[in-house]
Amino acid sequence: MWEFAILDNSVPVGYMLPEHVAEMRWENTSFNISKSKRRIHLDPVVQQGDDVVEICRREFIALCEKNVDNLNGCFRKWLKKRSDFHPIRGLDAKLAGLVIPSPARGIFGIVTTGVHMNMFTVRNGRIHVWVSKRSQNVTYARKLDQLVAGAMDPADKMQPLMTLKREAMEEAGLVVNTATKMVTWNNAHVGKVTSESMISFYDQKDHIAGSEEGHVEPGIRYTYDLEVGPDFVPYPQEPESIDGFILKPVEEVRRDLKNAEWKPNCGLVMLDFLLRKGEIREGDDENFGLLRRGLARKLPFYNL
Repeated sequence: MWEFAILDNSVPVGYMLPEHVAEMRWENTSFNISKSKRRIHLDPVVQQGDDVVEICRREFIALCEKNVDNLNGCFRKWLKKRSDFHPIRGLDAKLAGLVIPSPARGIFGIVTTGVHMNMFTVRNGRIHVWVSKRSQNVTYARKLDQLVAGAMDPADKMQPLMTLKREAMEEAGLVVNTATKMVTWNNAHVGKVTSESMISFYDQKDHIAGSEEGHVEPGIRYTYDLEVGPDFVPYPQEPESIDGFILKPVEEVRRDLKNAEWKPNCGLVMLDFLLRKGEIREGDDENFGLLRRGLARKLPFYNL
């Protein structure tokens, strides 16, 4: 793979597939290509007093425009609004705040960061999980998802609780108090969210990802749990992207995972939940010994 570096950052921030490097049009940009080093280097002219974040942001946008018809057209939809950016991890302090257009993350092999919350309840002594079903209008259409899940926004300043607070309100109308971790809905107490784990993975997206097929994703996911009462019923707030919330017994959740009914990274978060709750045990899966290790993939980045 090819290294992707930015300015004078001490380490690479991404790793690119050779086929993506070859297909991208780089001419007349601030991206320098070194075939001998297998390295792409974003190195725009920056003078004293310049806004480095804005300069790099413009360079990424210009590259997306130049390649609108390349790479399976993955930039085409994004270019209509140009509003969705992802923070870049692994930066030295002096470069903190740099962002990248979301569809370019998988081309440059940037680490993605997201926050997921598992909502569950207990009925008749058995765990039941509230799951979200994605609509037909989004990537991974009709797949299952956590009730609350989303990518970290640049405004979150790498603070997972800030992401959780925003996503919980946007997707389920839940209010998360970041100081106490108490959760309310319509001013009524729902429960207390608990910070559980951080999982990591490194994969390549398949055809189900649509225009992002073939993109690579080194990922980090912060996971939270929220236990609610058996009578609580959540309601989706984004009907254009969520078909509905469904309460499933844990046995059905396990079956859905085996049948690949979950969006991939959300499925990993759910797998982590089931392992933590003892709902998958040694003997349930011939690869049980590999599951924990697979949820803690070592990523080739030094500043995370």
